[in-house]
Amino acid sequence: MGSQRRLTHLYGWALMIVAVFCQWCQGSCPEKDLGKREEEANVVLTGTVEEIMNMDPVQNTYSCKVRVWRYLKGKTMVNGEVLLDGGNKVMIGGFGDPGICDNQVATGDTRIFFVNLTPEYMWPAHKNELMLNSSLMRITLRNLEEVELCVEGKLTRCGLHITWT
Repeated sequence: MGSQRRLTHLYGWALMIVAVFCQWCQGSCPEKDLGKREEEANVVLTGTVEEIMNMDPVQNTYSCKVRVWRYLKGKTMVNGEVLLDGGNKVMIGGFGDPGICDNQVATGDTRIFFVNLTPEYMWPAHKNELMLNSSLMRITLRNLEEVELCVEGKLTRCGLHITWT
């Protein structure tokens, strides 16, 4: 009986530690709400990561060549100098940036990207690239609908945080 009570007590502590750790992990990288993320991004697009390149060992950041499937916002801002391989791919930098919560990808990942044109102070190394502006979003029907409505200004609850499930 004593060993079973001790084991139950130990499991209770373990579960409490895991719960506290999970809360700490979620709170350690606060994400802006969808409306703010959409507003701050000049370009919002869906795409698939085709190639990972330009790894910076000092900053621990990297760029990716992304095949664009659809522009949800800012297509006119992406001109011929930014477009690659016949116009259906772009280079996006800023992956690995510690200031962005969900920013890691692998080849073949399809996501919603919130990006801006790279500022001039980052040239020439990142000229003609787009720069990741906030966390990536997984492509789900709900996420696509909410981002589209937010871009169109038709969603009154753009302030809601959308999870990455």
